[in-house]
Amino acid sequence: MSNYTLEIRKLISSALEEVAIEHQSGRLVNGAKANNLFLVRWVTKALKSQHFSKQVSEDLVRWQKQGRSKGHNSDLMSTFKRIDDFYAYFFPEGDQEWTITDKSIDKFLDMMEQSGWEVSTSEPLVNCGKVQIFTEGPNSLALCSNQCDDCFDGAELVRPMSLFVRGHHADFVEKASAAGFMVHKVTDYKSNVKYHGEYLIFPGNLGNQLAEIPINFNA
Repeated sequence: MSNYTLEIRKLISSALEEVAIEHQSGRLVNGAKANNLFLVRWVTKALKSQHFSKQVSEDLVRWQKQGRSKGHNSDLMSTFKRIDDFYAYFFPEGDQEWTITDKSIDKFLDMMEQSGWEVSTSEPLVNCGKVQIFTEGPNSLALCSNQCDDCFDGAELVRPMSLFVRGHHADFVEKASAAGFMVHKVTDYKSNVKYHGEYLIFPGNLGNQLAEIPINFNA
């Protein structure tokens, strides 16, 4: 696994294990407010102690800010459980790492088209300045024609690949996850493809940042 994938799972597992220990000892009431307060403090301690890898420091900072700005509504317990469940779903213990192939991506693109998405793979989109794609429908998915070749060694994805999305982002994330891809958001809206946000898929689903979790995901 990539260092990030290992480190984020280590962080989340450590936090949830400490919550469980506090529950068992009776020192922490198993309630939403109490759990959230504990985790907000836990995140702050983790940042100060620098116990975890720098690769997850941005996640810790984001959760600390959420805890301070949203208070009990930040619900870090639910966030941590969803992350733990999502990564366990894609990386069960003892299973081999994912292999993403050109055929699996082609199958996904066909499914998106059948679902009413406009799909484009015919134009260079990465490292070629600002690009505009003209589409008729509200939902658009575009892949760089150069990356469709350059990101593969034979049939296997070996380099991060950009997917540019306009329209129903949540639907895209859900369908990509169902197809076996963990997608990693670069931007919601502004990218070098006009009106499209950018996501990345990584070889073996081993990203360098937290993956997007479908809204309706249930372990």
